[in-house]
Amino acid sequence: MSTTAWIILVVVVVIALVAIAAFVAAQQRKRKQVAQAEQLREEAHQHASELPETQVRAKEAEAEAERAQLEAERAQQQAREAQVAATQQQAVHEDRLRTADQVDPRVDTASDDYAPGTTQTGARTDDPDTVLDADDPRRTDGTGGTHRA
Repeated sequence: MSTTAWIILVVVVVIALVAIAAFVAAQQRKRKQVAQAEQLREEAHQHASELPETQVRAKEAEAEAERAQLEAERAQQQAREAQVAATQQQAVHEDRLRTADQVDPRVDTASDDYAPGTTQTGARTDDPDTVLDADDPRRTDGTGGTHRA
């Protein structure tokens, strides 16, 4: 055999060894990937067993949020109703004051600066410095008047 033949034979053997090594490395890489995929699947299955419990907790939290929202809406409705009642009571109170002022000859209800519950001089009955006669119906101390502020 000639030297050229030996060189060709050695090159062919080296190429075959490199190809075999590449094939073996590819097979090992493939086995590692398969093993890693199996491990990831196992972890996914373990986490999947926790899914129903997590979903139940999420549904419970959602139901609790809905209950809280309904309660808040009820509380807002009650607050609106209480505000309406307070406004109505204020209107009744002012109406009673106007009626008392219309009956009282000392109060000029036609005056431009008239406000319910004030005297002719403009002092309010809820002013602590206002002095009312003992027989004044606007007295609030319970000593003879019929009007309570």
